[in-house]
Amino acid sequence: MSVSEIRMEQTQGLGRLAEVWFGGRLLEVCDSVSTAAVRQLPGVLDAAEFRYVSQQGFSLVEAIGENPSRRRELEHQRRWAYIGYGQITSIMPVVIDFGVLQMTDANWTTDESLVGQFVAVPIDRLEIVTRDVPDWPEELHELP
Repeated sequence: MSVSEIRMEQTQGLGRLAEVWFGGRLLEVCDSVSTAAVRQLPGVLDAAEFRYVSQQGFSLVEAIGENPSRRRELEHQRRWAYIGYGQITSIMPVVIDFGVLQMTDANWTTDESLVGQFVAVPIDRLEIVTRDVPDWPEELHELP
């Protein structure tokens, strides 16, 4: 298993608790890859990625003061909730390195001074979702 693979261990079904392996770590997540009719089987998920939802409003500037020890990790709280301690690696979009994985943050900014800053982000729901596969130009479908 590659460190970048997401491997389903087990799931309770769509919108419910699932356990997945990623980067050598077992994570509890919300399953958004199963369908209403069929649970995702155990194994490697080819077209999946992580996303998080934070229902608590926060700004990136506020989040900087919450990680003075400059940690990069996901600290499990309960079910699929975590506190994400990480470092902002880019903006437009904002990408945060949480150690075990990197994710795009919903906070939009053009403030380049945030790159390199360490933050703490409340993650109310860490989920696996189907990766958006780009539409290929029609002419590429017809290649031999």
